Amino acid sequence: MARTWNEYFQPLKTRLGAREHTFQKIFDYLDECHKPIIVETGTYREENNYTGDGCSTLLFDNYIDIRGEGQLISVDIDPLACDLASKNTKHAEVVECDSVEFLDTLQGGCDLLYLDSYNITNWYDDWAPAAHHLKELFAAYQLLNPGTLIVVDDNIKTPENKRLGKGRLIYELMDSLGIEPYFDSYQVGWIWC
Repeated sequence: MARTWNEYFQPLKTRLGAREHTFQKIFDYLDECHKPIIVETGTYREENNYTGDGCSTLLFDNYIDIRGEGQLISVDIDPLACDLASKNTKHAEVVECDSVEFLDTLQGGCDLLYLDSYNITNWYDDWAPAAHHLKELFAAYQLLNPGTLIVVDDNIKTPENKRLGKGRLIYELMDSLGIEPYFDSYQVGWIWC
């Protein structure tokens, strides 16, 4: 077992593909949080698929394990994914439920709201996943404190600079609120103010 986060994370970074640099920013952000609370939608669903899925549940769980403090709540509607996540994590509270319904029940706050629950199958037909993630954000509103990092996975820009993906509508909302992205790549993140 790795004794430090760097020993664990460095060998995995290149397997994260388009998420490598933004996951680094996420963990740098979490390093500054006391007993970080992570709320994730969409849980671990395919073994060792770091490039395709990111395996964020495993990354967050190991981060909490190595750090020795923090909390991870991961919600997914798929019972098979929840079972896989439960069997492969030590610290995650894995909840089988519709993410929008579940987020609406949570109280308190979180340091990281990681939205990745709705699988996108066609980048040019992103309405359903983008709308779902916007609903998640509204359902989780009571969890957002100044400084909460909000991240949406699975985003791209076309050669014409058109934004597509799960975070498209949240990006438009944040832009209208004047909240600039903390990072803007395959994963897009904002710090709530």
